Amino acid sequence: MAGQRYGNRANVKYRSGTKRAIRRKQLFFTLVALVACAALGYGIYRKSVGTKVTEYAAREATPTQSGENPIQIISSSDVAPYGLYLDRYREGLSEDDMWMEEFEDNRERRQVKGIYVTPETLNLKWDFLLDLLDTTELNAVVIDIKNDDGFITASNDSVMLGNMTNERLMFDHFNDKIQTLKEHNVYLIARVVCFRDIRSVRSNESYGVHMADGTLMKDSSGYTWMNPFNTDVWEYLTEVGRVCAKLGFDEVNFDYCRFSTDVKVKDADFGQEMTTENKEAAITGFVKYACENLKPLGVFVSVDVFGVVLSSTVDAAAVGQNYADMSSYLDFICPMVYPSHYGRGYYNIPVPDADPYNLIYNAMLDSKRVLAVNVAKGRCAQVRPWLQAFTATWVTGHISYGGAEVRAQINATYDAGYEAGWELWNAGGRYSKDGLDPE
Repeated sequence: MAGQRYGNRANVKYRSGTKRAIRRKQLFFTLVALVACAALGYGIYRKSVGTKVTEYAAREATPTQSGENPIQIISSSDVAPYGLYLDRYREGLSEDDMWMEEFEDNRERRQVKGIYVTPETLNLKWDFLLDLLDTTELNAVVIDIKNDDGFITASNDSVMLGNMTNERLMFDHFNDKIQTLKEHNVYLIARVVCFRDIRSVRSNESYGVHMADGTLMKDSSGYTWMNPFNTDVWEYLTEVGRVCAKLGFDEVNFDYCRFSTDVKVKDADFGQEMTTENKEAAITGFVKYACENLKPLGVFVSVDVFGVVLSSTVDAAAVGQNYADMSSYLDFICPMVYPSHYGRGYYNIPVPDADPYNLIYNAMLDSKRVLAVNVAKGRCAQVRPWLQAFTATWVTGHISYGGAEVRAQINATYDAGYEAGWELWNAGGRYSKDGLDPE
């Protein structure tokens, strides 16, 4: 009995050990499965994030803090052709093709090689910038006159602007600096931020985009936006352009000329149905209106656009930027083709930021394809891209951007057949002579 008893205990112990072993195996395989699922999920996440472009609000060399949804990039093989423009051309010229045909254009065009500077940069680095312009191929500066917050940065005599409360004079000896730049044969471009605006909307809430309850729409970064459907806003922005012409600028450059991509847009009241056709009509309508009013004043007109609208009709529809239609009216169109703003694999480039030449070259070829019909009609803006002059430290696989990387982008622009010029973007005004040809 004792032996049997001990035997029974041994069997129980054996069976219990077997169960524990089975449980250990089950736990092991469960953990393996969880790890595999996590890895798969992360891979899917990275693939998804890697196909998105960083919001262009973060054009400086810092990660974007914008709450706007990044624009989804689609494979270039899936991009719908711009057949609509070919169809229009086959049908012959329309009345719109005769737009401003009586305008006698006596303006003298220049090949622009420019840099962006804030008022603060112009104040603090005046001597350095002047030397840079005198001793390199650079011959143009882009200066904020209506900045990212909506402030008017230079004194003016406009009654309309004087009725607003958004003037903040930011330049030291502004008129003297403008005169000196002209004496050094520098081409002057006034940057006017359009529809993303805080101060102007505070002064006149009727300009703003509202929610259903009547409150102003604010994106996730706290920015209010002016309504692109509102023709009073068109006139206000055009008046800023008139002020720029009076101040002595050679060109008015409109930035943020688009709809917001923030998630709140879907619940906002724009007063119009938010169809692709309506959005593009609003943005292109403003461009046409501004050109009609500003070109006769002797200034050139340009607009900045997302680089990805050159290859994706989906992205163009999201922001209302129809590259071909806008180019029918503008003097210059300026795609922001920063390599850091393209997702992994775009144009089959593993890390676009690490291959600036091929990224810019491919983007410029896309531009030529989209604008081919406009060129054939003789109604097409010249293309002058924004190029990257900052290091995108937030991009995985990024490279440092110095003179060689800047030069690669410039060469790619020329090699693609565009000779109108280029502009370099660095929000902090950190430029060097490296990579720029000496004067």
